[in-house]
Amino acid sequence: MTHSATVQTYSSAWSQATEQGIREALALCWTPASTYTDPMTPTVTGPDELAAVILNLHASSPGALLVQTSQLDMHHAVGRFPWQLKSPTRIDSDGTARALDVEGLDYVEFSEDGSRILKIVGFFGPLRAK
Repeated sequence: MTHSATVQTYSSAWSQATEQGIREALALCWTPASTYTDPMTPTVTGPDELAAVILNLHASSPGALLVQTSQLDMHHAVGRFPWQLKSPTRIDSDGTARALDVEGLDYVEFSEDGSRILKIVGFFGPLRAK
């Protein structure tokens, strides 16, 4: 699998509607030692812990989709890619309309052959000029 295909598979895991779909996607691109962290998530290790993070997202934002918004930018075995995470608007029990609309950037480290992700560090929001 190419580096870009690996990232596409990883991104698709975040858009899966079922636990089985999430686990199947992660099985193709993640290892038992792979790590993930973002500003709201302590470091998790392996596909089971990452699947739990993704399932938690879907519990709070049903129908969430992660879309890579430009090509993977990389050198050697590291890269970065911007993304957008959106969910349909839903009405909470108190009548409040809620929808997820977050953009961010992930830093990624790959296995030597590019077929597995070893580490992802996620950042929320756009980069800001000085």
